[in-house]
Amino acid sequence: MKYLFSLFTSLVLLQGTLSAETWKNLVPKPANLTPQTGNILLEKGFKTYLTAPQFEDEMLWLQEKGWEKLFVFPIQPAQKVLTKQDLNQAGVYFLHDASLGAEAYRLEITPTQIRLTASEDAGMFYAVQTLLQMLPAPVFGTSDLELREYALDCVTIEDQPRYGYRGLMLDVSRTFYNASQVKEIIGWMAAHKLNRMHWHLTDDNGWRIEIKKYPQLTEKGAWRGVGEATPPAYHQGNERYGGFYTQREIKDIVKYAAERHIEIIPEIDLPGHSRALVGSMPELSCKSDKDYITINGETDNVLCVAREQNYKVLDNIMKEVAALFPSQYIHIGGDEVELTSWNNCPHCQALVKEKGFENSRFLLNEFAHRMEKILAKHGKTMAGWEEITEGEQHDPNTLFTAWHGVKEVKVCLDRGYKAVMQMAEYNYLDMKYTPAERGHNWAAIIPLEKTYSFDPQALFPDEKYQEQILGVQAGIWSELLAYPARFIEYQLFPRTCALAEVGWTPVAEKDFEDFEERLYQKHFSRLYHMGISFRVAPPKVRYENNLLHVTAPHPSAVVRYTTEGSNPTAASPVYCATIATDTPENFRFATFFGDALSSITVAAENIELYHYLQPKTTIETNIPFRKQEELQTLLGSYDFKKVARTTRTLKAGDYLTYTFEEPVESSRITVETGRPGITFYGVTYGYVEYSTDGVQFEKAGEFRYNTVTFQPEQPVKAVRIVVTDVNDAYMAEFQNLKIECK
Repeated sequence: MKYLFSLFTSLVLLQGTLSAETWKNLVPKPANLTPQTGNILLEKGFKTYLTAPQFEDEMLWLQEKGWEKLFVFPIQPAQKVLTKQDLNQAGVYFLHDASLGAEAYRLEITPTQIRLTASEDAGMFYAVQTLLQMLPAPVFGTSDLELREYALDCVTIEDQPRYGYRGLMLDVSRTFYNASQVKEIIGWMAAHKLNRMHWHLTDDNGWRIEIKKYPQLTEKGAWRGVGEATPPAYHQGNERYGGFYTQREIKDIVKYAAERHIEIIPEIDLPGHSRALVGSMPELSCKSDKDYITINGETDNVLCVAREQNYKVLDNIMKEVAALFPSQYIHIGGDEVELTSWNNCPHCQALVKEKGFENSRFLLNEFAHRMEKILAKHGKTMAGWEEITEGEQHDPNTLFTAWHGVKEVKVCLDRGYKAVMQMAEYNYLDMKYTPAERGHNWAAIIPLEKTYSFDPQALFPDEKYQEQILGVQAGIWSELLAYPARFIEYQLFPRTCALAEVGWTPVAEKDFEDFEERLYQKHFSRLYHMGISFRVAPPKVRYENNLLHVTAPHPSAVVRYTTEGSNPTAASPVYCATIATDTPENFRFATFFGDALSSITVAAENIELYHYLQPKTTIETNIPFRKQEELQTLLGSYDFKKVARTTRTLKAGDYLTYTFEEPVESSRITVETGRPGITFYGVTYGYVEYSTDGVQFEKAGEFRYNTVTFQPEQPVKAVRIVVTDVNDAYMAEFQNLKIECK
């Protein structure tokens, strides 16, 4: 029975992939595609021919990833290498044409031949990726299809990327991904013709790269928790959390990426964002007693730029980093440096005076110049976030990663530097898709369409900028990626598909509706078989004239629903037509892809779903708050956007009690802590208890991801939050109770 179910699921996911026009639904969309008449039937006896031996690896890639997964029989490589004059036999040809660009290719399918032509390995690799997308989606999975024949429609594709740099920045400091997981992400990048991975290896929250000269960097700096070099953070709790990559693992990952024509650019974030480094080697920080908290909520995370010995340490570190990564660039970070330590360090202030600087801000430029020389010594060019371009001019080959707004980036471009565009409001994929979903929102809410709309040329139309802009990059910061499982995949896809098309496809060929159609018609099936837990868009629901109207995100999408307020499952009924009801608040809907993936659960957007009570409430606590005098107003307002913020980390024994003027009958009470919709700064360890008389309390439940929900059987007089251990942040935030009507 399990086999039959799996077979049925596979057939459903295959639906549409064996139809005509196999050249349709390619992602990213090619620059030029011309359909031709007829098709070619691939069957037993077909062979592959090399006319250019340098493409043997790409031929073997197609063999392994395509033909062997598709057919029950092998498509054998011919024993001899043919010349260009000997091209009259039926088969698959790998051809060389020196006139094509480095990443360009030509793919021609005729009734008798498949011709893949390129000048260099990268172009041929991308030709193979395009051809693989013309095969049934399950070839991207782990099972073999074992077909006996397959027809490809005739087509001519002449293709090349819009930008030479098409990247993804992966932060492994905040949430650690092991070597196998990193390889998996690299594989997904390659399938979308991305060619750079900016690897954010160090930050405040973890040092992830083995440096043999300084083993303490990974012995101490790779771990966080109580008593570790860095404190707990991001819902990993107080247990020891972390990890790092050995140099052997890094060499293997670099090789794995190179085989997929992806260059890895390492980032060692300096001189701020260095808590893990300073925690491992305290002597590297300024000798200042002035406390500070950075914009990211960190302390003691800045290197002393006046200590000469620090540059010797950094030289030794960069020597090992340079030896591991063939990339031209090493990224030094340089962003969000908190100046308090420099302002209060006598050595740094002496350097400010010696150099004639106006203030400590100019020390960042001084530090970047020192790092520029160190990197040049090891044969590398400096890259950094846009802040490194401030102050005295650097080498004109310096590369900056743009992340602020247009105004700030123009200043950097006007100074002549090369740029990679990772604009936060378009390309920070840790942001929410919609206000209802999990993720950050400080840069923007970033739906799929907004990432797809990103166009550096439109933002920076001056012709003088075009040669400076090397390309585009998506970024995924990992504060919120610890849970739920595989949340990084949800945040990355399908927005990474959109970014890939931004970097590859000419503007004239881009169309968002067409892109969405290609996703739904076939590309989602490819992602599914790749094993990607991608985001499925929810339906839109409205209630009008006693009818629930549901609009699916795509005509082919399947929407399921429930009638009692629970989350729909794969067994829930499929929505087929408007639903007549006088209790619309009880209905929930979700979009499904197959049985494994579903959207967030939604309800009618134009009705009040929950009828919350607002009893008069008194707050009692032993915790110091920033606005202690407004505590009653903040936590008794029943405005769920308002929070009360503490002035310190929570500790065992802390409590906060909500006492109602009169006992309240409720069907359910939800106690949420932390920042609404983002889940920072909540109660990591603790529980909720409630009282029916205000004196005796009964435990309602332990906190899980900042929240406790319970269903009282009797009227409730008081609800109390009890903290049992420190929370994993420098402060905490408390919210109004959600008290549902009986």
